Amino acid sequence: MSKTILKLVNVAKKFDEQKVVNNLSLDIDEGEFLTILGPSGCGKTTTLRMIGGFENPTEGNILLEGEHVENKQPYELNINTVFQNYALFPHMNVYENIAYGLKIKKVNKSEISIKVKEMLNLVQLEGYEKKMPKHLSGGQKQRVAIARALINNPKVLLLDEPLGALDLKLRKQMQVELKRLQKKLGITFIYVTHDQEEALNMSDRIVVMNNGIIEQVGIPEEIYERPKTRFVADFIGESNIFDAVVEKVCGNKAVLNIGESNLIVENRNLKMGDNEIISLRPEKMKYSTNPVNNFNIKGIVKEHSYMGAALKFIVVLPNDKEIIVSDYEKSLSVPEVGKEVFLYWDQKDLVFIGHEGENIEEAIQGEAVTL
Repeated sequence: MSKTILKLVNVAKKFDEQKVVNNLSLDIDEGEFLTILGPSGCGKTTTLRMIGGFENPTEGNILLEGEHVENKQPYELNINTVFQNYALFPHMNVYENIAYGLKIKKVNKSEISIKVKEMLNLVQLEGYEKKMPKHLSGGQKQRVAIARALINNPKVLLLDEPLGALDLKLRKQMQVELKRLQKKLGITFIYVTHDQEEALNMSDRIVVMNNGIIEQVGIPEEIYERPKTRFVADFIGESNIFDAVVEKVCGNKAVLNIGESNLIVENRNLKMGDNEIISLRPEKMKYSTNPVNNFNIKGIVKEHSYMGAALKFIVVLPNDKEIIVSDYEKSLSVPEVGKEVFLYWDQKDLVFIGHEGENIEEAIQGEAVTL
């Protein structure tokens, strides 16, 4: 059973009467890679800063191994932070930057030397001891910043968008390196990013934030495959979201109206007149040049583009709603722009987010049936 190392209880933060974090509660396990994901201004960095002691919560409590950390200074906590700009001392070489924390603690020189060498080996920067920060690449600077944070052996490492300044190729390499380091050391990582792909690739669990609240917490597969709110479905990757109305219920089957088209699904607590939100990922959307049984959704191909691993289509429905289709099989019978296509899917891939204004805990799945 996992041990909770960090606990946030009803945490809130106000700036000039504006509440940027609102009643946030979260348990973080020892040794996990947890990512706080959300758009700019959602409160994720403020949450990280409160955990690290850089901001005091306006309300609520933060506990590290059962001990309250609010109102403590960052240096009093066994928590270290890696910032996006690395915050290296420009007048110190690599060795001196990494050794700084131990030097402040008045650790003897021989032990510092041993520890710095261990860190250089860990981040694969052996031989860089005398280099100055201005002579390092972005990836090397980031590794130095990580080594400097890890040398103090923190219980928790906070990472505030540490890969944001790197180019795409280097960012992907560093994602692998960070995950490798975290697994090797077993330290709890709390990682802040607005990059959905980064979060999905690296995390044990993801916390999706929006407007100061938690929208959903789960493993990457849950967050992507079974979003619980419209925001999560729309923010994580691409998604086709429909506002549906329950037009007919007959036993264990129901008819949903999604604009000018109807959809037949298995009925699970659906009621006549209910407004439902349903979602389908582009890679789950299928198309045909001929009508498909139990589906009457058709549209005109507006554009398609080659994406390397997939062909991407935009199909416009009669109500002008645009549908994204990602064809990873790259069918040879690619419909031309302006041609009519019929859309369909496996009903097990359809996600019911729930009644408008609330969530359904489990996705509703049905099979293609006829009323």
